[in-house]
Amino acid sequence: MPRNISPLTSVRFFAASLVLWHHSVRIFLPGLSVRHAHGAPDDFSGIVSLAFPVSVSFFFLLSGYVLSFVYLHNRQAIDKSGFFAARFARIYPLYFVVLVLNMPRLLAAEVERHGIRIGLTKTAEIFAANAVMVQGWYTSRLLRINVPTWSLCGEVFFYLCFPLLGVLLWKLHGLRLWMTALALYAGGQLLVWGSRPHLSLEMALSLPPLHLSTFALGILLARWQTLQNARKNKAAVRVWQANIILALSVGGVLLSVPLIPFFSIPAPYNNGLLAPLFAGFIWALTVTPTPLSRWLCGRWPVALGNSSYALYLIHTPILTLFRHLQWANEIFYPVYLALCVGLSLLSFHYFETPARLWLLERFHALAEKQIPAQADVSKRSHTPSRVLAGPDS
Repeated sequence: MPRNISPLTSVRFFAASLVLWHHSVRIFLPGLSVRHAHGAPDDFSGIVSLAFPVSVSFFFLLSGYVLSFVYLHNRQAIDKSGFFAARFARIYPLYFVVLVLNMPRLLAAEVERHGIRIGLTKTAEIFAANAVMVQGWYTSRLLRINVPTWSLCGEVFFYLCFPLLGVLLWKLHGLRLWMTALALYAGGQLLVWGSRPHLSLEMALSLPPLHLSTFALGILLARWQTLQNARKNKAAVRVWQANIILALSVGGVLLSVPLIPFFSIPAPYNNGLLAPLFAGFIWALTVTPTPLSRWLCGRWPVALGNSSYALYLIHTPILTLFRHLQWANEIFYPVYLALCVGLSLLSFHYFETPARLWLLERFHALAEKQIPAQADVSKRSHTPSRVLAGPDS
């Protein structure tokens, strides 16, 4: 296991910033936006904006990688209740707050479109679907509150699969591990490209099962790296070797952008096509300390990385507010960016972390109460039935 995966925490901020840039640059800076929606961009901002699909697939791969080190390293089974409690406490509090804050806008839009009675009904349906995080399964109807949350539906699906899928994949080693990785990547891409003609673009890009192979590849990357670290007499990876892999991975991602027109379809990289490049990037940052990884372990990069989840969730509602106030222009763009980052930092330290710790304490207290109760039931189950008999039996 890498001694420190803090570089990956910091990288999350830059990945989330690509999502923010993609959603905002064409609104605040229309003169610098992408000129050809499905073709090669003509300017730097277009290149960065089209790089947005890279971020979500990177997050999925990174999720499988990090969860594996936390829950599978030196373990054969996962404490499911503890795992789900930790995941819920981490992602749901802020998610629900943002969901509630976005409700008035949705309600106003639905009432204006359908009238009061039907509008209230549709708002309730959409809110309920988003509250249980299933909007990514039916985006055309349910993804109406906060567009980036479609990826959280995928994460929830991965969490449900992880206790079984993670344990199975963690048993692999040697040739079987490599063959499984190849099968997952090739099979996942065949499923994606085979499904595209039969699905709408939104469904093809957001349906959680179409991203599962990317998440699973993150698990296998963590497994392979763990096996490599456990090998006796293994040659240490040199800094220059890690830097070469890092450069090739970043270069491959950048070079993939001009290739978009050759696919003749929009967003060809959304479903994990670049997963091998992401894997090389993650490996290069964690296999040995490098100047870049050391810088990413600094206090401020890590703090920004911790705020990436909030940045991912709140940048769209803030963008809506700026548009409503007619502040969506080049003058207010720095204000918008600073507000998003500042509120994200405050959210992590003063809301997300206290809420997570409070929920985990409640979960642990509930678990401790259940243990004596289960022990009491077990003890009573061994008591002769004539002793248990009473006036109500």
